[in-house]
Amino acid sequence: MKILLIGIKNSGSRIGYSGLFHPFGISYISAVLMKNCYSFDCVDLHNEEILSKKYIDPWERIKSYNISQYDIVAFAGPFLNFKILKSISEKIWEIRKDIFQIAGGNMATMIADTILKETKVNCVCLYEGEETIIELLNNIKYGRQWKLTNGIKYLSDNEKVVQTQVREKIPDLDKIPFPDRDNWSFSIVRKSFPYGSPGRYCAVMFASRGCPFSCIFCSPGGGKKIRTRSPENIIEEIKYLKQRWNVRYIRFFDEIFIGSKEIIKRLCNLMIEERLNVFWWCQTQVKLVDEELLKIMKKAGCIEVSYGIESGSDAILVEMKKGITKELAKQVIEMTYRSGIRPSLNLIAGAPSESFRTLKETTDFVKQLNYIDWAQIPTIDFIVPLPNTELYSIARNKGFIKDERKYITEDLFEFNKYTKTINLTNIPDANFSKFVRECNKEIKDNFFKKHPFKKVLSLIGLDHLRLDLIFRIFSINQIKPVSESLLWATIGKRESRLSKCINRYIYHC
Repeated sequence: MKILLIGIKNSGSRIGYSGLFHPFGISYISAVLMKNCYSFDCVDLHNEEILSKKYIDPWERIKSYNISQYDIVAFAGPFLNFKILKSISEKIWEIRKDIFQIAGGNMATMIADTILKETKVNCVCLYEGEETIIELLNNIKYGRQWKLTNGIKYLSDNEKVVQTQVREKIPDLDKIPFPDRDNWSFSIVRKSFPYGSPGRYCAVMFASRGCPFSCIFCSPGGGKKIRTRSPENIIEEIKYLKQRWNVRYIRFFDEIFIGSKEIIKRLCNLMIEERLNVFWWCQTQVKLVDEELLKIMKKAGCIEVSYGIESGSDAILVEMKKGITKELAKQVIEMTYRSGIRPSLNLIAGAPSESFRTLKETTDFVKQLNYIDWAQIPTIDFIVPLPNTELYSIARNKGFIKDERKYITEDLFEFNKYTKTINLTNIPDANFSKFVRECNKEIKDNFFKKHPFKKVLSLIGLDHLRLDLIFRIFSINQIKPVSESLLWATIGKRESRLSKCINRYIYHC
């Protein structure tokens, strides 16, 4: 049985090489396929287009794999583009109608009904796919009823969407193999050098799954209960990344980093005992940290904690169901900075009650904290109503989403948090976008006024890196990543012949 895994291009990614991102969901799938002795091929449409620096026709790329040789095609992507999925799915069906098509991932779960009704996909794997995909493939391979697989949706003969028995969340995450990086161009992706990078090769990891909070704009794919890998298992993967890929910067992309102070302390103590000497980043909620925890995180190599503050207005925080106040947020941000860890902020504009006044509150909140030497200057992004969230229901019920089909199949994938969204506020559209841009400019100008040297660094691109860490924990095998990061930040990000040469050297493209 021949399988093709397709990483669909994401909507709303960062521009340029910093938008390189390891396709985590589908790389976990390829890892369990290898563990269960299934052979497969991979195509990563998202990263391939970034590396090419030009538009790649998705179907032309897929055609090069001689699609008729495959029995199974599986699609995934963190924010997979529906139009691309639909187009490829239909073209595959035209070539061979008996190729079994599967879609999976958080976005596929959110819009599963639409995928099944509007494309030629046979079934959608819901939420976590590691166990579901193996049961599904085994059922197909051995001629059993694949429609009895737990944790999927499919279209019945009378065009009705059917959901099978809900699959329980995987209780022991240590049993899941490490994500497959070899088949997904990780030798290149590790060079994404995100903002705040210490100039080292970088890997994204997950230490836990799930989020217990109820923010109106979010639908946590890992469930409401946090399940955590053992500290020993996490350490084992970090060691592998160091030895195999020369990675020295870990970004924990958990929805909420581990959630348990005691487990975080155990992990940090192990990092210290094992002398891992890696830098790391995580994201969490301000209610889940204290000064003692931050100090041990700092000692274990944590250089940045990202907090989902979202707003500097208490009224908006209540509306978003954040469960925090701006005063608590301020205290924790300042405590983090005092602990020697750079805080960073996620801020979003556009909750239904948002106004010029509340946006000004958020702007003033950040300006009050601008004495902090941020790893990246905070910016206010746009909130996007995603299907299967409370915010989506609000937008639909208030008439902002008049045509659900059009919104899910077209509009949603034109939006992204950096540039464009549906306006749920009472502020006129043009004024809303303009005022958010003005707020961001005010925040940036205020920061540079307090940190004039950072303004100089921004002119030559070095504000992108943590220069204070570049030569810390330095060794001979860090010469290449450090030199590549410096070349990319100062020259590679620009548009010139020299930058093309630099990028060709770094990314081999």
